[in-house]
This record gives sequence, structure tokens and C-alpha cells, in this order.
Amino acid sequence: MRSFGLERAITENELLLHYQPIVSVPARQLVAVEALVRWKHPERGIVSPMEFIPEAEATGLIRRLTFWVLREAMLQANVWRRDAAVLTVAVNLSVENLHDPHFRRFMELTLKAAGGPENLIMETSARALARDPNPPIATLELMRDKRIRVAIDDATDEDAQVLESLPADIVKVGRGLVTKMGRDRRALEYVRAVVNAARERGLEATAVGVEDQTIWARLSELGFANAQGYFIGPPMPAAELAEWRATRV
Repeated sequence: MRSFGLERAITENELLLHYQPIVSVPARQLVAVEALVRWKHPERGIVSPMEFIPEAEATGLIRRLTFWVLREAMLQANVWRRDAAVLTVAVNLSVENLHDPHFRRFMELTLKAAGGPENLIMETSARALARDPNPPIATLELMRDKRIRVAIDDATDEDAQVLESLPADIVKVGRGLVTKMGRDRRALEYVRAVVNAARERGLEATAVGVEDQTIWARLSELGFANAQGYFIGPPMPAAELAEWRATRV
């Protein structure tokens, strides 16, 4: 995926956001959504972010891409708020975003658009933080000082040190573990270890990749506070999310 194509996509508004529901355990009440970017390519159709996020990070376009995602997500959150359907929105940040010297100003503008920090969660990858020789601890602390909740995403059993050392509010246990824990005892024990480590620090645990009833049935016992996955609801456009939500009210 060439960078000039992605740059055009940002400029000409070829990107769109889908929103995946995050629900409480065990009540299954909608508590937030995760904003997930897609590229509506004029020739290839909908392109997964797995194909263009690495290119954005490698070419320096990640700043513009993240700004676009946050702006659009906050605009949509404001529409929901206007319609008396207030929703917290989680947005993914790369480690490059957290090291960006312009991030502080960017965050202040985002908070003005968000209508308050309680409506915003910033997520970043546990693995990327673990690989970073100089983790952006000051930036994470700054976000929490502003009362933005910080989520460590895609945590695995190898990320105990990350959970112990980084300021955060939420730990999202990765899909790779969650999807296997219904049939793999080792994966189940790894999930239990990550959730216990999170709870010892007072962090809220969210299961990502809940794909069936078997997995859902284990979440409360394991100590998860929230969950997301196709068993609950797939990523969907805002209009479809409104319909999905209406069937559950």
C-alpha cells in the first residue's frame, strides 16, 4: 500500500469509521464503543487497517491518520450526545503518536471536541510499549491527569512487566488468548494470570475476541469487567450501531 494513496485517502475523505460495542460483564449493558478505521478504496473496496496502519507508521502519516480518526470519532460522539445517547469512545494510538511532540496540543483540542474526558478512552498496544526502549510514560500520565482513561491493548501472558510499570486504567486481554481459552487449558490459565495481574493493580479487565457462548460464560468467573467480540456485536457503521442498540434497550 503506497503512502501517496493513503495520503489521498485522508485528504479526500476515503476513510470511514466502524464502531464495535463494548459491554459490561455479566449484564451485557453497552458501556462504550471502539472506533476502528477502514479505507473505502475506490478500486479495492473496504481495506482493513492491518494493511495500511504499518505503512502510516513507516511514512509518518500516522499523525494525520490519528487526527482524522479522533476528529471523526468525536464528531460522532457529539451526534450521539445530541440525541441523548451518550457513549464513551475508545480510540487507538500508536506509540509514535505518544512520542509525537505535538501530542499535548492535539490532546487538548480532542478534549474540547469530546465534551469531557469521561467520554474518551485512549488505547495503545501492550506489545509496542514492551518493545519501546523509552516508553512514553510521561504522556500516559498526562492523559490520566486530564482524566482520560488509558487502555493497554492486546495484553498477553508475556506483558506482566508492562502492566506493572505503565500508568493505565484498563487492560484489554488479546484476542489470541481469549479465542482459545474455551478449548485450551494453557490459554485459559494465561488469561487468568493477566486478569489477576490487572486486578492486583486496580485495573479494569476487558476481554477482546469473545466469539461464542462458551467464552462468554467464563468471563464473569475470570473477573472480566467488560467484553467485546463478534458474539456481542461486530464493528459496524454508526447507523447500524443505533439499530443494534435499539434492539437491546
